[in-house]
Amino acid sequence: MAVIPFYGADHPELFAIERAAMDRPGLVIERLNEVLPRGTVLDIGAGDGFTAKHLMRPERRVIAMEPVGGMIDRKRAVTWVQGDAESLPFRNSSMAGAYATWAYFFSCGFDPTPGIAELHRTVRRGGPIVIAENLGGDEFCGLAPSDITCDVSFWTRQGFSLEVIETEFSFETREEALRLLTFYFGDVGPTPPTRLTYRVGLFIGESGGPG
Repeated sequence: MAVIPFYGADHPELFAIERAAMDRPGLVIERLNEVLPRGTVLDIGAGDGFTAKHLMRPERRVIAMEPVGGMIDRKRAVTWVQGDAESLPFRNSSMAGAYATWAYFFSCGFDPTPGIAELHRTVRRGGPIVIAENLGGDEFCGLAPSDITCDVSFWTRQGFSLEVIETEFSFETREEALRLLTFYFGDVGPTPPTRLTYRVGLFIGESGGPG
């Protein structure tokens, strides 16, 4: 199982701060809602189901797939499946679309192509496949001691187009900012900012259907 070590299962309170703060205006979810179709849609690496919950519609069912059992929040009104992106537990062409938000598909440091092949198998031909990643060139990513941005050229070579979403990482309180940013990046000083510019790359492609 190709699972990246992740803190959310051990520190759910920090993950809740992260997921509320990143893209506080909701611009990524708004754009996903515009791109994703009716029918059954797959959320890969769904975390605690935050995004899946916000994308549910009467005409759209979101299946939240998460590899780490400790992340799954059964209180969310979504359908949960435990599984990983390299071996999707779904039939060929069974999904109308799929997306991943800051999850499996970080394109620096490992090869996401096995998971992409599984998406083409599982999403019906012509259905959207959408990946959200850190684009960089913003205040949030600038705090990181090492590069936490995506490889844009990787996604364009895979046939995805890029949309840039200018949003913000925004905390409700300075205490929240201090807790999460220190956890992420180490010492950020006693008075970290509560609002940071944040650029998201939304990579949008179409499924070629089962290979």
